[in-house]
Amino acid sequence: MQAKHKSLLWILGWCITFTCGVTTSKFLSESTGNFTLFCVRYFCGMLLFMPIFLPKLPNLARVRSSLGLHITRALCIGASTLLTYQAYRNLPLAIATSVGFTGPLLASSFGMLFLKEKISQPKVLALIIGYLGVLFIVQPHDANLGLYYVFIGLSACILAGSANTLARKLSYKDSALAIMFTSTFLLGCVALIGFFVMNEPINKPDLIFLCLVGFFGSLSQFAYIKAVSFSEVSFVAPFEYTRLLLAVPVGYLLFGEEINLGQVFGMLLIIIGSLDLSKK
Repeated sequence: MQAKHKSLLWILGWCITFTCGVTTSKFLSESTGNFTLFCVRYFCGMLLFMPIFLPKLPNLARVRSSLGLHITRALCIGASTLLTYQAYRNLPLAIATSVGFTGPLLASSFGMLFLKEKISQPKVLALIIGYLGVLFIVQPHDANLGLYYVFIGLSACILAGSANTLARKLSYKDSALAIMFTSTFLLGCVALIGFFVMNEPINKPDLIFLCLVGFFGSLSQFAYIKAVSFSEVSFVAPFEYTRLLLAVPVGYLLFGEEINLGQVFGMLLIIIGSLDLSKK
């Protein structure tokens, strides 16, 4: 099987497991805080992959890439996870998923504003189209849609994009398993310490959902690392939009979430703009 075909299978696996994870988080009660969700997510991840890590521990501990890059990626993932679950728990599934597609828009905008990067007129048009899509989705006149959580989702998207870029850079020297090990170990330790320091109570009916979020979240992280290890991010990125095909029906069937034509149009604009910016 060719490398790109393997990458495609892994990214589709990521789409499914990621959607399962964020969907499960919406079943949690309000009494269960996001930090508790974060702690259980990474503690479960550490337990889940420990049988895989232990036999190969001597090799995994000797990472060839910069340890600082591994730590930076882990911190980006951790912060992104906290913000992502907060956005998904408070926004309709399809809306939160669409907001998560704004990575190329934000990356290009920051490059133009802060790094003085020059982009062509077609790319500027793509930016405008993408941001118009955000406005159609948010619909400021809709008081039921929390703008605060939209910005939370945008921040999570920036951090996730940074982590994915670092994963690609790290994959040149380290295996997907080694990259997974460093982030899982670091965040697992943070989660374990944070759980005992914060001592937040866990609602017993939520425990099974928390464990499922940890399971799906860990699998999705591994699947994305494998995907970008077989091909470039520019090849993988367009297939991420298949998440929307899952989010819309799942949100409607499980939570009764409905979207209007304006929001559907906004989703299409974001996808068109982001795909154009993803082209070389």
